[in-house]
Amino acid sequence: MDKGTPKAETIKLVSPNPTRFRWSYYVTPDEYKGVRKWKGEILIPVGSQMKNEQGKLVEATQFIVDKLEQLLEDWKSTLKNFYPDRKFTLTKSQKTGEPSFPWSFEEDNLVIRVSKKASGINPNTGQPYNNTPVAFYTDDLRLMNDDERQQLNKIDPETIGQMSFLAKGYDAGGNGVGIKCIPLSICFRKIVQFTGARPDDFETAEPASYEEETKTTATAADF
Repeated sequence: MDKGTPKAETIKLVSPNPTRFRWSYYVTPDEYKGVRKWKGEILIPVGSQMKNEQGKLVEATQFIVDKLEQLLEDWKSTLKNFYPDRKFTLTKSQKTGEPSFPWSFEEDNLVIRVSKKASGINPNTGQPYNNTPVAFYTDDLRLMNDDERQQLNKIDPETIGQMSFLAKGYDAGGNGVGIKCIPLSICFRKIVQFTGARPDDFETAEPASYEEETKTTATAADF
């Protein structure tokens, strides 16, 4: 009897203020090889503080990394228990061949790569689907309208805010297993008008595979 597939381990995290944004495609999805994704990178300065589950102030970057690393270990354990005879490997970078994660430290920042398919075809039903766009909030936690969103089609790297995102385990079979970070919403604390050019497409941590719509609802309460 087919026992189905294991439910992916999932956690929701909110980056601290100030978080900066780089290579941002949160209004108009980036398209690469026919796949449309909302994506980008968030940069969190080392030394930033945030509250843990008990309301205690902690150093944000290590706290977030600890959460992501524990999520990965929990997901690996879930997969091993579900498929005791199967061998697993972590997703590897197409560039280096080394295990690839959607987080890394760069100079004095924790960098987290986030991405979310805008649309696609459900391989189980053959039906097209559209995912919920990344929600934008003002500093006073008001949901932005479409005109305001369009003004942030490109985000200057000096703009600061916070991002609510979902971290979720994935199993891409022969392409490996790992964690992906899915953007839910952004609260903009200080907006700087975009003045520069965006670099070319960057490598995402997880392989291109079917991505169901994230059921977690983004709300201003996240911030």
